[in-house]
Amino acid sequence: MPTQTSLNMLEPLIGPTVESLLAEMEETFPPINPHPKEELAPIMFRAGQRSVIEWYTNRLKESR
Repeated sequence: MPTQTSLNMLEPLIGPTVESLLAEMEETFPPINPHPKEELAPIMFRAGQRSVIEWYTNRLKESR
């Protein structure tokens, strides 16, 4: 019986898959609701990070 190789086992050899990279980005930069007392600079910084993830997600949806 042939053995099956999971994508997780291949990742060190071929690099992350598109899906695993997106999942890692979602975990690292989750959507966060700002607090009214929070300063503007950190809010804008996180919004910029999140906008990249949202662009990437939309780009993947368009290509499928």
